[in-house]
Amino acid sequence: MKTAYQLVLLAFAALVVTGCSERDSNDGEVIDNILLPTDVVLNLFCPDVGINDETCVLADPENPFSVTAIPEPDQVPEDDDGNPLLDDKFALAAALPQGPTGAKARFYLWATALARRQTGENQWYTARALHELYDANSNLIFEDELIKEHAKRAYRSVLDNFFGQVTFFNVFGEVIPVQLNEQTARDVIYGPPEGFRPLVSSVLEGLALIGEWGYTYNEQNDTLSKNQ
Repeated sequence: MKTAYQLVLLAFAALVVTGCSERDSNDGEVIDNILLPTDVVLNLFCPDVGINDETCVLADPENPFSVTAIPEPDQVPEDDDGNPLLDDKFALAAALPQGPTGAKARFYLWATALARRQTGENQWYTARALHELYDANSNLIFEDELIKEHAKRAYRSVLDNFFGQVTFFNVFGEVIPVQLNEQTARDVIYGPPEGFRPLVSSVLEGLALIGEWGYTYNEQNDTLSKNQ
């Protein structure tokens, strides 16, 4: 029944895309026939959206990727010559607009990828997208506290549910593994290198928050361990 339902959704999505060629210029941005949101106000579709194995994002009517294939690198089909037939999740992410106009789309892409395959990598990128949205929708007068707290939950989920997993960065053409334990701790305590506003008011508060979650971050050695 679930498979049939998904096929119906895919057929419906094809019809919707076909009829989307005429639209108001303020509706959003179209990339590969997907109408992307460009605002930075995220409505959490359910309390645990974007957290571990919660799949409600797939039913969110604001999610432009709900019926879009977002294959993992090892899931990309190839033709007889070994050429990829689909873009993987990283290629799709790279095609999104940079800066705040792409932040909401980044959340939906990574939360959808997470709902379909629970990995630390997908959870961490979802947390980063929430962090970016918090930054984009906050200023000196107003802070988006709801998304700020949800970003913290998403970061914590990396540690609680995917402890020890890695992602891979391309550094000057060399692909290197990055431990998500320590990267998550740095994101929470100091803020990401992208310059998003921090989720905590000081390094001490960040260290204390990591401690409340049940972990200890050693700044000198850049290591994170579970508390006994």
